[in-house]
Amino acid sequence: MGLMLQFTIGPIDWRLLEYPFNTILLAIYVLVLGILYAVRKHVYVIEWTMTIYAAVPALAYGVLVTLLLGLTGWDMMLRSWPFILVYFWLMNILGLITIRRILHFSQGSIVSNLCFICNHLGLFMAMVCAALGNADMQKCRLTAKVGQPECRAIDLTGTQMPPKIVELPLSIELHDFIIDEYPPKYVVIDNETDMTINDSPWVIRQDSIWEYAAIVYGRKDSLGNQDMDRYVEWHSMGACTAAFITAIRYASAKEAADAKSEPLDTKQGWVSCGSFMFPNRALRLDSLYSVVMPEREPKRYASSVTVYMGNNQKTDGIIEVNKPLEIDGWKIYQVSYDTALGRWSDTSVFELVSDPWLPWVYLGIYMMLAGAVLTFITAGNKKK
Repeated sequence: MGLMLQFTIGPIDWRLLEYPFNTILLAIYVLVLGILYAVRKHVYVIEWTMTIYAAVPALAYGVLVTLLLGLTGWDMMLRSWPFILVYFWLMNILGLITIRRILHFSQGSIVSNLCFICNHLGLFMAMVCAALGNADMQKCRLTAKVGQPECRAIDLTGTQMPPKIVELPLSIELHDFIIDEYPPKYVVIDNETDMTINDSPWVIRQDSIWEYAAIVYGRKDSLGNQDMDRYVEWHSMGACTAAFITAIRYASAKEAADAKSEPLDTKQGWVSCGSFMFPNRALRLDSLYSVVMPEREPKRYASSVTVYMGNNQKTDGIIEVNKPLEIDGWKIYQVSYDTALGRWSDTSVFELVSDPWLPWVYLGIYMMLAGAVLTFITAGNKKK
């Protein structure tokens, strides 16, 4: 049935269930579950649904469908009819057996019933709220420039191609982009292929370094001799990292690793990873090898921002990777920047996520954790 629906009417469009329709649907669904439980004695299928003979095949089929969709690279799982139908079937089983245990709470062990209800009701809440909340979830990507408040973003939750531009109920003003970089690395490469050589006979030693530098090209004197290019400290837009290094050559890569033998040759000079203003610079060692400084890897990058909401409300904060700014139901993540400008980027890319049903999903998960802890404790007490 799921495959027939998928290939006839197409994938599920959750936008049709946006608030308040998903809330109304939830109320109707809970009411229908209550009615089904009330008439269970007169309908065999409903009574059978609350048995292990229905639950185990449903779980097995759910795992199978999830694996198939995941392994085939189908990233539209929540819009797939085969997945949603088995998901719905599992919710029905959970809902009915949870109602039965709640209504018969006085029978049997109170602790045992409490564990059961926490586990099953928690899972039911997590599944239902995750499904219906998918319609209200908003995920957008916003690009902000320094000094320019921006409220327009690209909608990442829709299926429209190209993605539509939406106007958010907030705007973000970028004040400053902050980046910390790892120390520079020095790599020996093959002159012909530009491939990295891991077992070269050269050992690289850093003599001096400018974190912010500019190149000064050598000039010819009256005799036609040209001075060597050099780098000077320069704390201005477009500055690059430059280092003066000494390269020492040994007879073999093994001796270079030990660095105990007498060196055969040495080379000195400047290397730089460059920037958008200055080119990168390599030091040629011999006919086979050169040494380069790759682009420095970011250790941490963040943005100093002000977020403006309605009613003249504003919030200042720092947004960095894996440390979002939370405001009025929105989570704002730092995801990228202008990599061409690097440390001099005046642009930050943010991902904004709003999921009003997420707290209820978390509540269901916490209930399952509480049920697991209670089960563990009671099982330990029984053994004693």
